[in-house]
Amino acid sequence: MKSNPRSMRMPRRRGLGIGLLAALCLVVAARADRLRNIAEAETIPDFTLASLDGQEVTAQSLRGKVVVLVVVSAEQTSSEKAQMAAHELRVQLRRDDLAVLMATADTTRLDYFRQFRDAAGVHEPLLLDHNRQLYGDLGVIVLPTTLVVDREGRLVKIIAGHRSDYPDMLSAHVRRALGMIDDAELERLLTTERFEHNRPLDRAERHRAAAALLRSKGLRVDAEKELRTALGIAPDQADILLDLAALKLAMKQVEDAAAIVNQVLTADPASRQGKLMHGIVLFHQSDYDAAEPVLREALLLNPDPARTHYYLGRIAEIRGDKDAAITHYRTATERLLEGNGI
Repeated sequence: MKSNPRSMRMPRRRGLGIGLLAALCLVVAARADRLRNIAEAETIPDFTLASLDGQEVTAQSLRGKVVVLVVVSAEQTSSEKAQMAAHELRVQLRRDDLAVLMATADTTRLDYFRQFRDAAGVHEPLLLDHNRQLYGDLGVIVLPTTLVVDREGRLVKIIAGHRSDYPDMLSAHVRRALGMIDDAELERLLTTERFEHNRPLDRAERHRAAAALLRSKGLRVDAEKELRTALGIAPDQADILLDLAALKLAMKQVEDAAAIVNQVLTADPASRQGKLMHGIVLFHQSDYDAAEPVLREALLLNPDPARTHYYLGRIAEIRGDKDAAITHYRTATERLLEGNGI
């Protein structure tokens, strides 16, 4: 009996796909106020980066100042809010010994950054991390991530993401680093009503985090309950909706996932994560011809390059293009390891 070469390849492809996809899910679930490669009280790594305006900025040139460094993504609402809050704090404090900087690895999106910064009036230096060197040296997990660094270059606070208490938390830690308040006052500020984390978005984020943990343990039904609870609190939050869409795909409920992604893109056609999920849904609907251009657009938008390369590799392998599949799988693995600081 003549063997079928395609059927013989399938187990290997499925095994690789399962391993890569499991690793990708673990990375998505790893959300915390931390970095992979540096902890609070440690000295931040040296860097030399050019800004959007062409000025060179080094870690050494910032010594003697308290530094706020916001690592951001293009076309991400939370990154925009973090930049505006950091800018407003600098304007409010007006201190010569305070430097506020932004940094991004999305260096193919410079037109977006120029337009956003002009519209928002945010003109602090934007450092361009072309080779993702700073991103990797720090071991950034979540975007945006904000670092507060003291005058000696030591990291004193990490704020991952952008919650509703972000401006107050940033202000409190910057004032402490500047010596404007002492530890007792910092503790008092962080335990006032503003930091009770009982605001709707904060409650929703806690349920979202619980869902990620439950999903990582294989408890998909319980994870869905947590996401539904989160959506009951914040029904229009795209991040929560897309988490639910991804969970629906894992549960083989493809059409439900498609409806959720459509809801996100109807509300925000420019959503980078929404476009990526649209491509993934099309893949799971076996519409590879439609999925490929959507995924290639997502690759340019860069919301999750490891996941995007993984699905482009799946499409290439299904079409029998072994070399292209291997290239995509290798790139997905490299980006995954890079994101973990390995």
